[in-house]
Amino acid sequence: MSMYSSDQEKYSNVPNSEEIIAGVELRNAKRKSRWPAICDVAQSVTGLLLGIFLFCHMAFTSSIQLGKDVFWNLVAFSGGYPINGEENAWMHVVLIGAITLLVIIHALMALRRFPTSYRMFHNIKSQYQFIAHRDTTLWIVQIVTAVILTGMVFPHVTPMLLDPHSIGPNLSSVHTYHNGLVWTFIFLCATELHGMIGLYRLAVKWDVCSGNREALRKVMYCVVVLMIACGSMTMWTYYSNGKALVESGEPIVKYEPVNNWWK
Repeated sequence: MSMYSSDQEKYSNVPNSEEIIAGVELRNAKRKSRWPAICDVAQSVTGLLLGIFLFCHMAFTSSIQLGKDVFWNLVAFSGGYPINGEENAWMHVVLIGAITLLVIIHALMALRRFPTSYRMFHNIKSQYQFIAHRDTTLWIVQIVTAVILTGMVFPHVTPMLLDPHSIGPNLSSVHTYHNGLVWTFIFLCATELHGMIGLYRLAVKWDVCSGNREALRKVMYCVVVLMIACGSMTMWTYYSNGKALVESGEPIVKYEPVNNWWK
């Protein structure tokens, strides 16, 4: 029996050079599934949105460096305080839930490219040892940080989803203190490395760098260092505030601002 049902099907499409390089088959050229492309776009778009969110999140959390009142007022703004003069916890849940949904979609799309067998791991290792390309190293770092984030991101967002009223200078500081500096620092490094490398890879993929990949890579390294340095200072501020509150022996209550911008 012939592998083709008919000559009409066999010659229904003659691939061009790009299709041949991409591995398009003669018989199935017209019937290739669009889902791989859709998943790839979904992974790229969610990765871009999450990368932008990392910068916004860093600016938001680092505001505590300027004082507890500044951080409280920003939290109040994101909770719709200017609308009706009170905190709307559901707005925090919607925002955090949307980010969590983006994380889930991004993770599911990225799983398509994870090595799933020892043979695949062995092939990647052999290729890396043979080529030793820096972008391959960055891809491996992304895999490692993705595994770390899978185990750390949901314990991070779950308390905020279940108790959005706890978001604030006092209770967030106590939460950081109980998590500890080591856990928080690992989470910080994994997040920034994964996110910034992801943005770099998107820029290369979408040809934003116009061929100057080395310069773009250096920019990425600088941004990673700055984000981790800024996050470390912020982490220490939260940890110190939380430690002082816990060791004071007084009940931990929600922070009340001295200067409310929205009144």
